[in-house]
Amino acid sequence: MKIKKADEMEMAINYKAARLAYVFVTISLVIWMIVDFATTGEFPLPQLIIVALQNIIFFGSKFLMTRRMIGNGEE
Repeated sequence: MKIKKADEMEMAINYKAARLAYVFVTISLVIWMIVDFATTGEFPLPQLIIVALQNIIFFGSKFLMTRRMIGNGEE
């Protein structure tokens, strides 16, 4: 089975879809944290951990992929 390489348009579509999913999950978790805090009066640590890990993974992978595409200091 031969794997097809994605063209630029397909990569852009995939990136936009991933970014929209990321924004949706982040907003949902933040709303859940606010509602949880308002109803219980306690700070919702599990949701905060999920949001923090999600941001670390997203921005860390974006940084690493950008460095790979650019190269090691080459312009």
